[in-house]
Amino acid sequence: MLVVYIISYLLSTVFYYLKYNYIASAIMISLAIFLYLKEIKHTGRIINVRELFALGFIGGFGVSLLKLSKLANEYSIMTFIVVFISYFAVYLGTFYKCKNDNEKELKGKVIAVKNYNANKNNIVKDLDLQDKKILAEDIFMIILFVITFISFMIEVMILKFIPVFTVDTPHAYSTFHVFIIHYITTFYSFIPCFALINYFKNPNRHMNKIWIVLSYVYVIIMAILMVSRSRLILCIVLSIFVIIIYKQNDLKNSIISKKNILMILLLSFLVLVLYVIITVNRAHNIEYLNGIFEMKDKNMPIFITQPYMYIAQNFENLNYMINNIFRFTFGRRVLYPLFTLTFIKKFFPLVLDAPTYIIKEELSTLTIVYDFYYDFGLVGVFVFCFLIAYVGKILEDRVYLIVYEKEKNNYIVILYSLYCYFMIFSFFQTYFSLTDTWVYMIILLLLSQNRLYILFQRFNCSKKS
Repeated sequence: MLVVYIISYLLSTVFYYLKYNYIASAIMISLAIFLYLKEIKHTGRIINVRELFALGFIGGFGVSLLKLSKLANEYSIMTFIVVFISYFAVYLGTFYKCKNDNEKELKGKVIAVKNYNANKNNIVKDLDLQDKKILAEDIFMIILFVITFISFMIEVMILKFIPVFTVDTPHAYSTFHVFIIHYITTFYSFIPCFALINYFKNPNRHMNKIWIVLSYVYVIIMAILMVSRSRLILCIVLSIFVIIIYKQNDLKNSIISKKNILMILLLSFLVLVLYVIITVNRAHNIEYLNGIFEMKDKNMPIFITQPYMYIAQNFENLNYMINNIFRFTFGRRVLYPLFTLTFIKKFFPLVLDAPTYIIKEELSTLTIVYDFYYDFGLVGVFVFCFLIAYVGKILEDRVYLIVYEKEKNNYIVILYSLYCYFMIFSFFQTYFSLTDTWVYMIILLLLSQNRLYILFQRFNCSKKS
């Protein structure tokens, strides 16, 4: 697979410098799709760290090679090398993890878990204890709703506005932010995932279905109030990943059924409507967006222009940074979340002395490797991408082992889904050097620990008693 990657990548690069942008783009996008499908065939997993990174990052780079905007510049050789090294390091990271594992033993554990749970279903359980566990899950769902909503109301009272009710304010969402509190507010995006996991653990319980409906209604309301498309997209993508992880065997057999196709079309239409509603309320009309995007073809429809620019411009910013930085920052960009959460940046402003190189202020997204290169150059890109893939593979293997253990805390599936979200949208943002990323991951890691989960259940069970 690496041979195909190297040859195709070099071929696309040659065509790009020969000014055959469309051919170069087609080769790169085809390569991304090939790597994605090859990984699915090799691993048997629809959700996989390496395949999603290939599809998101290499595919996104292929889209950017079209150069449809006046903002587009010629990519330097170093930019091509950085993108090449990124996937190469991700591939090696997962390969190294697989090499250290006994894959046959891993598959044996999965089969053993399946057989164990199949036999366990025939055992008579303590119904009273089971009811107490379910009660604990219901209380936990209520806590999530209450805490995130109270956090939202605190932000409203402090900032004295709600983004959806502002007029002609394109950046209302960006300014709606109270330190620490905002991270709790935006955690509402994860609530449907908790509801879904509880449902898959006990699909016959009617209340679990009600929690799913309530959680999605809540997310839609909150996303509209905060005019946050990113929170809505995050919620939808995470939900899809959770469903696929639990039901991937069923999906392989039934995804092409008429019922599922109709459901997918209806949900896609609903998401599109919500996206448009939020966009309009952010004062992002067509004239405003076209003025920012500066497309070469002014007649290009906005439903093509917007997704294209949200992919392509990130690589333009990456290329701009690579060509213009005069010194590396040696960890200041990657460690920014630590400086923020420990208040170091408040007392030592020097740590912020690393300006972001972007072509246009309104288009400020950067790709996942932007800060890695900014800090340590090619070495940083290789090392961090390798580590990201290695850790992602550890999460992946753990998730596919425990997902069948319905009696255990499976909330780590949400953490893994978030990790996969970073991979599929690796063309978009520097996720691993964002403060909110680490806040979310820490919360999800704590909630996915069985000790904390059991402690919470025991506390509620003792109260019931």
